Amino acid sequence: MIDFPVCKINLGLNITEKRPDGYNNIETVFYPVKWSDAIEIIEGGDKPFSLSISGLKVEGNSEENIIFKAYKLLSEACQLPNLKVYLHKVLPMGAGL
Repeated sequence: MIDFPVCKINLGLNITEKRPDGYNNIETVFYPVKWSDAIEIIEGGDKPFSLSISGLKVEGNSEENIIFKAYKLLSEACQLPNLKVYLHKVLPMGAGL
């Protein structure tokens, strides 16, 4: 599977309350932008999960990456096959996009 995660600009943001889990409930308006990263997920491989990243540098190790965290949470809830994930990073980290 290949996907191009949606990029958007946040046109407005109102924090409505702080939740007990540390996150905020928000009201917001997004505007889509035709600019995206690319992600490919392939079933198989000799490890349960592998992540390869190209393009812009992504700081930290694989275990800190949100893709790995999502895989880990899903694998605790259901049986997943071994997956190879390729991320081509185009959008700058922390750019508000």
